[in-house]
Amino acid sequence: MASGIAKLWKPVVDVTDLDEGERFWSAVSGLTPQGRHGGEFSVLADDVESSTDSWMLLQLVPEDQDCGSSGTHLDFRLDDVTLAAQQIEAIGGAVLKPPAIYTADEMPMLEWAIMQDPFGNKFCIIRYPL
Repeated sequence: MASGIAKLWKPVVDVTDLDEGERFWSAVSGLTPQGRHGGEFSVLADDVESSTDSWMLLQLVPEDQDCGSSGTHLDFRLDDVTLAAQQIEAIGGAVLKPPAIYTADEMPMLEWAIMQDPFGNKFCIIRYPL
Protein backbone atom coordinates (compact mmCIF):
# COMPACT_ATOMS: atom_id res chain seq x y z
CA MET A 1 0.00 0.00 0.00
CA ALA A 2 1.29 3.46 -0.88
CA SER A 3 2.12 5.81 1.98
CA GLY A 4 0.37 9.17 1.90
CA ILE A 5 0.08 12.30 3.95
CA ALA A 6 -3.31 11.15 5.34
CA LYS A 7 -6.06 8.55 4.81
CA LEU A 8 -9.75 8.93 4.05
CA TRP A 9 -12.79 6.83 3.12
CA LYS A 10 -15.08 7.12 0.03
CA PRO A 11 -15.77 10.76 -0.81
CA VAL A 12 -16.60 12.19 -4.24
CA VAL A 13 -14.52 15.21 -5.27
CA ASP A 14 -15.24 17.51 -8.23
CA VAL A 15 -12.22 18.26 -10.43
CA THR A 16 -11.77 20.06 -13.74
CA ASP A 17 -8.85 17.85 -14.86
CA LEU A 18 -8.75 14.12 -14.07
CA ASP A 19 -4.97 13.82 -14.59
CA GLU A 20 -4.24 16.67 -12.15
CA GLY A 21 -6.89 15.37 -9.77
CA GLU A 22 -5.31 11.91 -9.77
CA ARG A 23 -1.83 13.37 -9.17
CA PHE A 24 -2.89 15.69 -6.33
CA TRP A 25 -5.30 13.44 -4.44
CA SER A 26 -3.01 10.40 -4.78
CA ALA A 27 -0.23 12.37 -3.10
CA VAL A 28 -2.53 13.57 -0.28
CA SER A 29 -4.30 10.28 0.45
CA GLY A 30 -1.82 7.57 -0.54
CA LEU A 31 -4.49 6.03 -2.82
CA THR A 32 -3.59 5.04 -6.38
CA PRO A 33 -5.58 5.41 -9.62
CA GLN A 34 -7.49 2.17 -10.32
CA GLY A 35 -9.27 3.16 -13.51
CA ARG A 36 -11.58 5.60 -15.21
CA HIS A 37 -15.23 5.20 -16.03
CA GLY A 38 -16.96 6.87 -18.96
CA GLY A 39 -14.30 9.57 -19.21
CA GLU A 40 -16.02 11.36 -16.32
CA PHE A 41 -14.84 9.49 -13.24
CA SER A 42 -11.57 8.24 -11.80
CA VAL A 43 -11.38 5.77 -8.93
CA LEU A 44 -8.52 6.14 -6.44
CA ALA A 45 -8.18 3.20 -4.05
CA ASP A 46 -5.86 1.13 -1.92
CA ASP A 47 -3.90 -1.47 -3.84
CA VAL A 48 -6.07 -4.35 -5.08
CA GLU A 49 -4.39 -6.79 -2.61
CA SER A 50 -5.31 -4.54 0.36
CA SER A 51 -7.67 -5.83 3.04
CA THR A 52 -9.19 -2.36 3.46
CA ASP A 53 -11.75 -0.78 1.18
CA SER A 54 -10.61 2.85 1.29
CA TRP A 55 -11.37 4.67 -1.95
CA MET A 56 -12.46 7.97 -3.40
CA LEU A 57 -14.09 9.00 -6.63
CA LEU A 58 -12.99 12.00 -8.70
CA GLN A 59 -15.77 13.45 -10.84
CA LEU A 60 -14.92 15.55 -13.88
CA VAL A 61 -16.91 18.81 -14.03
CA PRO A 62 -16.87 21.63 -16.61
CA GLU A 63 -13.93 24.07 -16.48
CA ASP A 64 -16.26 26.95 -15.55
CA GLN A 65 -17.78 25.17 -12.54
CA ASP A 66 -16.66 26.45 -9.15
CA CYS A 67 -15.46 23.22 -7.54
CA GLY A 68 -14.94 24.95 -4.20
CA SER A 69 -18.67 25.58 -3.68
CA SER A 70 -19.82 22.01 -4.38
CA GLY A 71 -20.30 21.09 -0.73
CA THR A 72 -17.52 18.49 -0.82
CA HIS A 73 -15.67 18.45 2.46
CA LEU A 74 -13.01 15.99 3.53
CA ASP A 75 -11.48 15.51 6.96
CA PHE A 76 -8.07 13.82 7.15
CA ARG A 77 -6.59 12.56 10.44
CA LEU A 78 -2.83 12.64 10.88
CA ASP A 79 -0.08 13.09 13.44
CA ASP A 80 1.57 16.38 12.39
CA VAL A 81 -0.69 19.15 11.05
CA THR A 82 2.10 21.63 10.35
CA LEU A 83 4.20 19.11 8.41
CA ALA A 84 1.18 17.88 6.44
CA ALA A 85 0.22 21.48 5.52
CA GLN A 86 3.74 22.04 4.18
CA GLN A 87 3.66 18.77 2.21
CA ILE A 88 0.26 19.60 0.73
CA GLU A 89 1.46 23.08 -0.30
CA ALA A 90 4.49 21.47 -1.97
CA ILE A 91 2.25 19.36 -4.22
CA GLY A 92 0.00 22.24 -5.29
CA GLY A 93 -2.41 22.74 -2.40
CA ALA A 94 -2.93 25.89 -0.35
CA VAL A 95 -3.37 26.70 3.33
CA LEU A 96 -6.60 28.67 3.89
CA LYS A 97 -6.44 28.60 7.70
CA PRO A 98 -3.06 27.87 9.28
CA PRO A 99 -2.73 25.13 11.90
CA ALA A 100 -4.40 26.07 15.17
CA ILE A 101 -5.76 24.44 18.30
CA TYR A 102 -9.54 24.12 18.52
CA THR A 103 -10.88 24.38 22.05
CA ALA A 104 -14.21 23.50 23.61
CA ASP A 105 -15.06 24.74 27.10
CA GLU A 106 -11.51 26.18 27.22
CA MET A 107 -10.02 22.69 26.83
CA PRO A 108 -7.91 21.91 23.74
CA MET A 109 -9.76 19.34 21.63
CA LEU A 110 -7.80 19.05 18.40
CA GLU A 111 -5.30 20.72 16.10
CA TRP A 112 -6.48 21.50 12.59
CA ALA A 113 -5.91 23.51 9.44
CA ILE A 114 -8.13 24.27 6.47
CA MET A 115 -6.56 23.41 3.13
CA GLN A 116 -7.52 23.80 -0.52
CA ASP A 117 -6.71 21.58 -3.50
CA PRO A 118 -5.74 22.96 -6.95
CA PHE A 119 -9.44 22.97 -7.97
CA GLY A 120 -10.75 25.08 -5.07
CA ASN A 121 -12.03 22.16 -2.93
CA LYS A 122 -11.58 22.79 0.79
CA PHE A 123 -10.59 20.07 3.23
CA CYS A 124 -9.36 19.85 6.82
CA ILE A 125 -6.31 18.14 8.25
CA ILE A 126 -6.74 17.19 11.88
CA ARG A 127 -4.67 15.84 14.77
CA TYR A 128 -7.01 14.22 17.26
CA PRO A 129 -6.77 13.49 20.04
CA LEU A 130 -4.13 15.92 21.25
